[in-house]
Amino acid sequence: MAKRELTIGAIAATAPAEKVTIPADVLTTHGVIVGMTGSGKTGLAIVMLEELARQKVPLVICDLKGDLADLLLAFPHLAPADFAPYLPASTPAEQREAAAQEAATRWRDGLTTWGLGEADIAALRRALSWQLLTPGSGLAPVNLLPALAPPAGYDPDLDPDAARNRLEGTAAGLLALVDRGGDPLSNRDHVLVTTLLDAAWRAGQALDLPELIRRIVDPPVAQFGVLDAETFYPHKERQELVLAFNTVLASPSFSVWTRGVPLAAEQLIGPPEAPKGTILALAHLAERERMSFLTLLFSTILSWARSQPGSESLRVLLYLDEVQGIVPPSALPPTKPPLLTLLKQGRAFGAGVLLATQNPVDLDYKALGNMGLKLIGRLDTENDRKHALQGLDLGEGDLDGTVAGLKQREFLLAGARVGAPRVITSRWAMSYLRGPLTLAELKPLLAATGAPPAPPAAAPAAKGAVSPVLPGIDQLFGAGEGLRPAVLVEARVLYRKAAPALQREVDGAWLVPITDERVDWPHLAQKELPALDDALPPGSTLAPLPGNAAELVRAASKDFVREIAARPLGINWHRALKLVQETGEDDVQFRERCLEAAKADTQDKAGQVRARYETKLRQIDQKLGREELELSRDQQEVANRERQQTVTMAAGVGDALLQGLGALLGGRRSGLGGAVRKGASTYRQTTEKARMADRARAEVTESEQQIAAFEAEKQNLAQAMQQEIDLLDEQAKRLADQIEPLPLTPGSRDITVRRVALAWLPDGDLA
Repeated sequence: MAKRELTIGAIAATAPAEKVTIPADVLTTHGVIVGMTGSGKTGLAIVMLEELARQKVPLVICDLKGDLADLLLAFPHLAPADFAPYLPASTPAEQREAAAQEAATRWRDGLTTWGLGEADIAALRRALSWQLLTPGSGLAPVNLLPALAPPAGYDPDLDPDAARNRLEGTAAGLLALVDRGGDPLSNRDHVLVTTLLDAAWRAGQALDLPELIRRIVDPPVAQFGVLDAETFYPHKERQELVLAFNTVLASPSFSVWTRGVPLAAEQLIGPPEAPKGTILALAHLAERERMSFLTLLFSTILSWARSQPGSESLRVLLYLDEVQGIVPPSALPPTKPPLLTLLKQGRAFGAGVLLATQNPVDLDYKALGNMGLKLIGRLDTENDRKHALQGLDLGEGDLDGTVAGLKQREFLLAGARVGAPRVITSRWAMSYLRGPLTLAELKPLLAATGAPPAPPAAAPAAKGAVSPVLPGIDQLFGAGEGLRPAVLVEARVLYRKAAPALQREVDGAWLVPITDERVDWPHLAQKELPALDDALPPGSTLAPLPGNAAELVRAASKDFVREIAARPLGINWHRALKLVQETGEDDVQFRERCLEAAKADTQDKAGQVRARYETKLRQIDQKLGREELELSRDQQEVANRERQQTVTMAAGVGDALLQGLGALLGGRRSGLGGAVRKGASTYRQTTEKARMADRARAEVTESEQQIAAFEAEKQNLAQAMQQEIDLLDEQAKRLADQIEPLPLTPGSRDITVRRVALAWLPDGDLA
């Protein structure tokens, strides 16, 4: 096979003269594009996808933002009329013709400088069989049911790793639909669903959601590990999982997931003789639906790859833009295990993955470690550049200065198989880089790809209710009897501040009611969207719609930008400690983090205080030990003296009595005198012993008093030490309390509106 080269740009200093090419097969080792908003990473990604398409490499493109459908805006004739429908909506009507001419001229001139023209665009369109799919939307739906069928050649005994990967990925995708699941080894929901899938697949049976619910109610598997089904997961507790799945099944919007193009690798990739370029538009999906679909998609592609013979050539490329939250470093979303496995094992089968992100901290280190191709674009902050270079194992040094000096569309190209690191400028894209496209704007592109019309949804048996006709405006419907109109805006808002260096991104959906022929912008609120369908649910009734509703919805994108730009994002920061409140961190948690930092700042001082007092306390303990030893000796001395006094007195009295008695009995007067003298001597000795005993007792008293004084001094020192430490703690608390508000206001350029639609919702969802 001839070597396939991708012309992705030129050396920056010479662009477009000195072209830069990379082998297509280098992407079997996967790749990552890093760059801040506005760096041109989406343009570079589209260029790389164009080059792969020209080499007839099948593509599976996950469009999470809405701008990768721009690949279908490759106009072979570069005619102004081709550009006109995709000009920015803000272009005034009287200027659209001139703007279309300007866009066509600019694109023709840009391509000419790179030696490209109409023939190359036409060849690009013919190279692959392009298809645009909108999972979760009736426009070009994707049927999830094939992902629940047993994979071809499913044999856990022959290939246990492949079986486990497919089982766990499918179970995780299903559980993500109901916002449940977790660690495959310890989560009962995951173990239950995995076991039920395995039992069905071993029997060659495909499960749909109704059958899965029935099997959760009454598991056909008698034993889980060493426990019976009821002990492992009691029926009463399983009911919560049953109700969760049944709620999804009962939702009118779920039907769109059971029709359309099957979620099967062969349908997305195509046969070798007719490879496909599949663009999966996912920007309109709620987070839960998006994570569920991506998990099933990754598992499907992984299973397909493992069924292929080994290859060093690139067979298929999976591309994901803005991967934040899909394979993060510290969490375990359902998408992470199958994607990590695909990164580890896909290269052996020719399955490559290309990711794009604003910062490599969004990616698990295991994912970064599998990236053989690295492209780093403009990053404003030194911290972001450090993370990018270290995370991609490029070190720092001179490269930090190189990345700091990058301009728009300039990237540092690095990788073991592409030579020494160098700065390139991405080539001019053949596709018109229009930016994010709404579902309404995707409709004409479906016809351009030759896609068949989506199978119709079941017609609603409404009570005479009919949705109003608003040309060019998407309408979505919630579940309920009485539905009221609102503007739905899906957008990404980037809040940035230079000092302190700070960036926050809010990505989600906002709702604002339509009342009295106006949009009630003061009640704009970010919401977790309920399940929405593009067909009016049976039995629903619609509130009256103002006559100017179409104008209100069309103007909502610009009004939303103005409204959000006037609403600061209120967060807190601590100037002295250089701490900023994190996303998801409430005020109490932030204050606790400030307190910990403030206490850490005073730990050294507290240690010095303890050391100073502990030296004094050790000195007192030494004195106390000596005094206690002296007390022990004094007490022994008292005991000895008292004993000697008693013995002396007793002995003297006894001698005197005996001598006097002998004298009386013998009739000698001299004997009686001797007894008297003996008694006097004994008295003197006894008095002396008593005096010495009193002195010993006085010394005992003195020692006891000294010991009490030392103990009191120790207590005073301990109290003084604690007072100084308490004072430091108080200082830390006062420092921690110096929290200030830090309002962040986005610029208009930092607000990206991906979609505007008219949403019909019950009152509860608009409250």
